[in-house]
Formats: sequence, C-alpha cells, structure tokens
Amino acid sequence: MAYVSAAPRADFNVNTSWFTALIKSAKLRVERARAYRRTYDELSMMSERELADINLSSLDIRDVAREAAARIE
Repeated sequence: MAYVSAAPRADFNVNTSWFTALIKSAKLRVERARAYRRTYDELSMMSERELADINLSSLDIRDVAREAAARIE
C-alpha cells in the first residue's frame, strides 16, 4: 500500500540569476585574461624597431595589452 501525504509542500521560489551572473562574470574574466596574456606575449616578442614601426615602445606593452583585454565583452 502506498503512503500519500496530504501535508502542503513548501514552494521554493529559487532565483538562480545571481549564479548565472557569477558564471558569466568568471568567463568574462578568463577571456580578458587570455586576451591580455596573448597581446602581451605577442608584443613582448617584438624588437624595439618593430614596435617603433607600429608607434609603440616596450613601455607601452602593458597599457596596450590592458586596453585589448578591456575591449572584450
């Protein structure tokens, strides 16, 4: 014989949008970190002369990489 409960069940209205936003934010941070590292590595491999050809110096590499990462949406 099966047991049937007549007790009312609690209705949990779980809002998971905060978790979805957290995951989306984490993915964005990872993508930006990859873009920063990729840009930084590519520019770091260039000589001062090659950098000068594109109007940069070795002191600009971090700023350019940071700007490239900030463009990721």
